[in-house]
Amino acid sequence: MTMPAAAPPDIPRFLIAPGELGAMISAHDWAGTPLGPIAEWPHSLKTVVSLMLNSPQPMWIGWGDEVTFLYNDAYIDVLGMAKHRWALGRPMVEVWAEIWDYCGPLVERVFKNGVSTMADGQRLFMRRGDVLEETFYSFSYSPVRDESGNVAGLFCANLDVTDRHLYARRLRTLSELNARTLQEKTVHGACAIALDAIGGNPDDVPFAQMYLTDAQGRLQLLQATHGEIDGARDVFEVDAVIAEAAPRLISMTLPPPGVPLGLAQQPLREALVLPLLDSGALVLGVSSARRLDADYRSFLELIANQTGNAIRHARAAEDERLRAEMLAEVDRAKTQFFSNVSHEFRTPLTLLLGPVQDALEDADASLPLAQRERLQIVQRNALRLQKLVNTLLEFSRVQAGRAQARFTPTDLAALTADLASSFRSAVEGAGMRLVVDCPALPQQVYVDPSMWEKIVLNLMSNAFKFTFEGEIRVSLRSAGGQARLSVADTGSGIPHDQLPHLFERFHRVEGARSRTHEGSGIGLALVHDLVALHGGEIGVESVLGRGTVFSVALPLGSAHLPAEQLALAPARPMQSNAAAYVTEAEGWGQQQAAPCEGCAVHGRLLIADDNADMRDYLQRLLQHQWQVEVCNNGLEALAIIERDAPDLILSDVMMPQLDGFGLLAAVRAQPATRDIPFMLLSARAGEEARLEGLQAGADDYLVKPFSGRELSARIEVLRLRQRVRGAQDEAARRMRSIFSQAPVAIAILNGPQHVYEQANDYYQRLLGNRRLLGLPIREALPELDMQGIYELLDGVLASGQPYVGRSVHLRLSRSAGLPLTDCWFDFVYHPLFDDSGKVEGVAVVAFEVTELATAKRAAEAANRAKDEFLAMLGHELRNPLAPIVTALQLMRMRGGDFAAKERAVIERQTNHLVALVDDLLDVSRVAEGKVQLRREPVDIAEVVARAVETASPLIEQKRHTLSIDVPAAELMVLADPGRLGQVLANLLTNAAKYTEPGGCLGVKARRDGDQLLIDVSDNGIGISAEMLGSVFERFTQERQALSRSQGGLGLGLAIARSMMELHGGSVTAHSAGIGDGSVFSVRMALLDDAGQSITSTVAASAHAGQGQLEILVVDDNEDAAHALAEALQLLGHVVRVAFSAPAALEAAAQWVPQVGILDIGLPGMDGYELAARLLEQAGKTPLRLIAVTGYGQAADRQRALAAGFECHLAKPVDLVRLDALLHAPPALRTVEK
Repeated sequence: MTMPAAAPPDIPRFLIAPGELGAMISAHDWAGTPLGPIAEWPHSLKTVVSLMLNSPQPMWIGWGDEVTFLYNDAYIDVLGMAKHRWALGRPMVEVWAEIWDYCGPLVERVFKNGVSTMADGQRLFMRRGDVLEETFYSFSYSPVRDESGNVAGLFCANLDVTDRHLYARRLRTLSELNARTLQEKTVHGACAIALDAIGGNPDDVPFAQMYLTDAQGRLQLLQATHGEIDGARDVFEVDAVIAEAAPRLISMTLPPPGVPLGLAQQPLREALVLPLLDSGALVLGVSSARRLDADYRSFLELIANQTGNAIRHARAAEDERLRAEMLAEVDRAKTQFFSNVSHEFRTPLTLLLGPVQDALEDADASLPLAQRERLQIVQRNALRLQKLVNTLLEFSRVQAGRAQARFTPTDLAALTADLASSFRSAVEGAGMRLVVDCPALPQQVYVDPSMWEKIVLNLMSNAFKFTFEGEIRVSLRSAGGQARLSVADTGSGIPHDQLPHLFERFHRVEGARSRTHEGSGIGLALVHDLVALHGGEIGVESVLGRGTVFSVALPLGSAHLPAEQLALAPARPMQSNAAAYVTEAEGWGQQQAAPCEGCAVHGRLLIADDNADMRDYLQRLLQHQWQVEVCNNGLEALAIIERDAPDLILSDVMMPQLDGFGLLAAVRAQPATRDIPFMLLSARAGEEARLEGLQAGADDYLVKPFSGRELSARIEVLRLRQRVRGAQDEAARRMRSIFSQAPVAIAILNGPQHVYEQANDYYQRLLGNRRLLGLPIREALPELDMQGIYELLDGVLASGQPYVGRSVHLRLSRSAGLPLTDCWFDFVYHPLFDDSGKVEGVAVVAFEVTELATAKRAAEAANRAKDEFLAMLGHELRNPLAPIVTALQLMRMRGGDFAAKERAVIERQTNHLVALVDDLLDVSRVAEGKVQLRREPVDIAEVVARAVETASPLIEQKRHTLSIDVPAAELMVLADPGRLGQVLANLLTNAAKYTEPGGCLGVKARRDGDQLLIDVSDNGIGISAEMLGSVFERFTQERQALSRSQGGLGLGLAIARSMMELHGGSVTAHSAGIGDGSVFSVRMALLDDAGQSITSTVAASAHAGQGQLEILVVDDNEDAAHALAEALQLLGHVVRVAFSAPAALEAAAQWVPQVGILDIGLPGMDGYELAARLLEQAGKTPLRLIAVTGYGQAADRQRALAAGFECHLAKPVDLVRLDALLHAPPALRTVEK
């Protein structure tokens, strides 16, 4: 059933609708239009107008031959404010003159043929104000027939799809801009492509110009979509935009020559100038048919950003290309330099090697053995230098393209086997096997023999250098038209990530285990280039720790080689260089001195030095006091240290693979070795070099040359210092262990600034492990300012007396940068004294008790909140109940059938309210699910009727329209009818409260599967999104937009949710937001079979009085006072009434009562003060006082007893109990419990 809102008398009912158009149409003078007065409009027109006005969709109607224009409120935005009101009642051809060329034929088709027409995403230039605005609409024209069946008008529904079309068009532009500029590698090309892509969307960017600064710092117009524009640089303020690096919107009252016309041939009025990088600007024209809103501006800014990125990437590519050209030039210069240097080295080497060889071979002048050994050392190193020079010279020729190879048919198997076998003595001398597997090939191979020699010897030398055990295998086979050489070893292997770089010049694998650190890093690069000169390929496979295989493949025959470089035989016999490679390899043998057995006095000493003579000297010097172990580089030393740490380390600074400083850093980085005494030996003299060594962590730094006595003395000092340090470290370790493992937070603060000297793990965890040590507390914990902690520490330091704090509240940040949180601590500040008895610091011992303190305060706060709530509850709810209950008791006492029906309603509602008050008095009982439901089969229509009856006074008071849609006797549930009615009444009352007067409320119940669904709706102030999640929480009262005058405790919705959960159902809230109303939905299970409602009535009988008393009733609620007085009079008592404390005192002065029944919550002077004044005024005359109040807490009853009241009754007063108390003997008069 529906309760319609009353219509204003001057508006026809079919025009009643939300918004202003209904009233506008009603007030319009239609007599002068083809439609005529509204009263004469046909029923069909009225019907379609009513439908249009009540639709939220933008709609308009064209009626009659002139297509007279009517529209609804949603269509105002389509018209624009300039046409709104003016358009009503005008012919459509005038309203939409600018689009009539498209719309006119569609309208004519509807009227002529009576068929609907439809347009999807049609672009229309609609005049809104003084410009034609580009829009996109989907709409349909549908015929409307009159009572005769003829087409009398048309009905148009619209959908604005402008945003969708603009978004798609702009997205295409941005996608094309990004895709086309992504691969461009020049700045000029990137700018041209960007402008071309931008120019492809003239609807959004009517014109564009790009300015960039060139290499000389001159600003130039680089590109434009529509040619040059006169004075554009000044008109568009390009220099200012670049200088400020900020965009500018330029208004053009009169566009300069060269600016094109925009959409619908409208002149352009605006341009947006955006900075590009740090040296350019992009000028973008703004369409005159679109307003420059946030989306439009964002689109133009994205164009500028993508264009800037394209220019940045192109510029980076140009810079990279320039760098590559410069590097190539540097590389060519370096290669030329190597060639020149290598050539220049050959002359002094020849002059060096010749005399040395002559001296060694001179049979006439025999050399002493010592001299011969020295000259042999010179010869070996000079030959090694000559080999290196020859390699560099060969490599530079190959790199420069000047290497002249002569390819001759060669027995490649025999040549390869001879070259590989030359390494047999070196390989087998190192304890490994050399396997040479080179069977004869079916044909000779065209190679340059000298180059092939370098290929094989370099691969063999490389394999021997990195192999320490196992074998080296050389094999040669013919397969697939190729001669394939393989050199495999079981050496240290190569990391996978290093393989791609292995044939690069000067590349060395760092950290690889090898026989020597020596090498130029060009051997494999030379092999790669020599193989390439033969038209072949070289590859490598390696497994780290298992070995490496180098593979060389040369094509058979000569077709792949230059004809001019072919020869039938070598021009001269080849002179082999294998001896130089083998001699060098044999010199890589590792010779390590064994530790001196039985010589240790002070422990083990490790010596690391790459000079063998220095190692021997140091070992002989120190082996009588130490067990000495020697090695020739830092890596070997580190391996020895990790295996078995020595007692002292002696290391040279300059060593291969890992130098002395690197070894020192590695030793100091490990906790197990960081305290080993470490002495550096170096040829670098001077204080600066010594300080560098000591600052790096060395215990001593000795400059070469040095005496044996000085070295021994310094080593002894280091040994004694280490013993003392060890004893101190052990004591400190034990103290640190106790300190760090203590189960409380401990810190040591030093000096008047309270600098953190120590803090254990527990303490640091409390503060989020932020940095503390070395910082004053005011710097480490600045948030403690104004919290009294600094002052407490100052006091302990000054007085020397400890301070104990219990549950001290602090605001702390748990970590740097985090917000402050509330914390509570128990702590002790204890002074620390130095040897002279002076306080030098403070020891802090703390224990966090935040959880305990928080729990305690939460419990106290909850208890206070409950007390305050119950006090307010009694005052708010008991006062209005008191006169109602008393009036009902009076009616029962009087008897009779007078107003029986009305009394039944009042009794039923009073009983309901009393039950509600009982529940509210113990909210915790409701929240804990302790309320007992009296379930029975219930017809939901009856429950809704009772709820409406409960809420109807407020609904009628606020003149709301209530719509009820509940099927009768169809929806049955198993529920407590009173509790379910309470839920619905709460929801209706809530809706009425928060809806403006004259609003619309609704209750709708329906079946949803096997569920009952009840919606209580309103068009009130709505609920914010933030509140939806907490609207059912207790004490929540955010919705105060109307007034607080309705009262309430913020419990109605909370109780509703609790009651529905007890019923196994739910209640939810929905709202579109502030101002859009709300809907509360109740859901619970339906019964399959209808049940029978059970009702009960309560009968009461009045208590007959037992004696007449003179009673003064004092209450500021006049209804309550009169009702109670009348009831007492019916009980046979003499009663006077006062409505304030002064009136009560005046009445008592003229007539002394026997009993005073006083309300406690009186205005001005409360009941407690009035009681004291009445007792004082009565003097010795007996006066009994009874407190009647809405405050029913235990504390209120105790206060009443202390104030002189003999008993305390909570409202509403039970007259039977009151009469019993009035006649009770003194021993039974007590405070109500």
